[in-house]
Amino acid sequence: MSARSEIRLKNTLEVALVLDNSGSMSLNGSGTGQQRIELLKTAATELVTMLAGQADLMRQVSKPVQFSLVPFSASVNAGPSNKDKSWMDQDGVSPIHHEDFDWSQMYKNAPGYDPNKYIEKVGDSYYKRGSGWDASQNAKATRFSLYDDIMATTRTCSKKNSNGSCQTYTYTTAPYEAWRGCVEARPYPYNVDDTTPSSGTPATLFVPMFAPDEAGNLWTDSTRTSTSSWGYSNNWWIDSNDGLTVTKRQADMRKYFLTKPYNASTVSADDGPNAGCTTSPITPLQDVTTTAGKQTILSAIDAMTPTGNTNVPEGLAWGWRTLSSNEPFTEGRDNNERGNDKVVIVLTDGANTYSSVTDGSYAKNRSTYAAYGYTGLAYPGSGSVTRMFMNTSSAVGKSTYTDANYTAALDEQMQTLCANAKANNIIVMTVSLDLSNQKTAEKKAISALTACASDSRFRRDPTDPSKPAKLFWNSTGATLSDDFKAIGSELSNLRIVS
Repeated sequence: MSARSEIRLKNTLEVALVLDNSGSMSLNGSGTGQQRIELLKTAATELVTMLAGQADLMRQVSKPVQFSLVPFSASVNAGPSNKDKSWMDQDGVSPIHHEDFDWSQMYKNAPGYDPNKYIEKVGDSYYKRGSGWDASQNAKATRFSLYDDIMATTRTCSKKNSNGSCQTYTYTTAPYEAWRGCVEARPYPYNVDDTTPSSGTPATLFVPMFAPDEAGNLWTDSTRTSTSSWGYSNNWWIDSNDGLTVTKRQADMRKYFLTKPYNASTVSADDGPNAGCTTSPITPLQDVTTTAGKQTILSAIDAMTPTGNTNVPEGLAWGWRTLSSNEPFTEGRDNNERGNDKVVIVLTDGANTYSSVTDGSYAKNRSTYAAYGYTGLAYPGSGSVTRMFMNTSSAVGKSTYTDANYTAALDEQMQTLCANAKANNIIVMTVSLDLSNQKTAEKKAISALTACASDSRFRRDPTDPSKPAKLFWNSTGATLSDDFKAIGSELSNLRIVS
């Protein structure tokens, strides 16, 4: 009997590749002359190809091996194509949807309000009232509508003189920027679980990221002449009024309905309402036994680029969500289906990071904007606790706004998430890349990844054979490819015997 016919089906497999796309992945991997991100692309491609080849021998079952891809850095990109899905907060009712916004200066009878274009709050929603809103009159005001409403004028030359100078200009006014697809972390406990989003529980809905225009005028006009920026980096619009405090300059929503002129300054590609959204979108589960499915995953791996901070728990949470059968992604087999394993593979080259900002005398953001918003904002009903610090131990200072404390908070969120995922039969494999036990911060990250990992069903701990081996690999740039082959062997053992 041939080796081909001796292989028999044991299991089906769904694998989420949760891969670090932070800025440090642009560094060369130790022992190599290649960037870590390029080494990762090669190793991940080899893993998918290996499992696809094995699965191709088994045609007895539909979709025997599926892969999803979740690139992560400071946030995760759920995909702009999901803008209209019911699991997104379409109505602006999540308790975090308007936490950065002050609509009050647009309420009816507010000083200087426009009676033909104002905002009315009804329950947890904000509505556009008055004929000045044109076709969107009576629609809800949300982060999605802001992306549509913020307008900028551009100028192009439509006719040139014989000497090359412009004779006729064309002016076009259009939405400034489209939503790129990143979402904020849900408030606890939904940031560390797979609860199905429901409008009946607004906090379970996913809220699109919208990085507020921070204090300062990107351009000036007859009534807004200040050129101060108070050190804020994401100043991408004009403020409503120069007489406002720094906090109100940032939060006042009137400014977003001022049109940017064609000759205003430009901002960098990383600034604007999509600041903090740097990764490519999630690729849902794909059947890699099909040419199209395999190519979709491999192309997505190849498209990864390194930039931004590191938020491992947010990546892990979305990896779990791509495997489950419930929304937001529903490609996974039933969560309780026998004979099917769901596996999350998490790779990172560093500790969790969230950047602090010292601005206690100004807007009190306390951080740059990313998946947890600004850490200076307290979650409604929590007293004075920001979302990132919710359900953390006393080791995390609830009013300590430092890089180290943010790392500690994210580490605790990650351990809670790991425990929840494993309790729901998710197999978690973790990989550290170029981290050293000789460095305190990196040693702590290694310990966290080790604790997060599931136990192997097949291998014993070489240092203590009475215990199962942990599904954790401490890789270097030089060993990453071989370690991913070992991961492939572990995955193979989950589903086939010879």
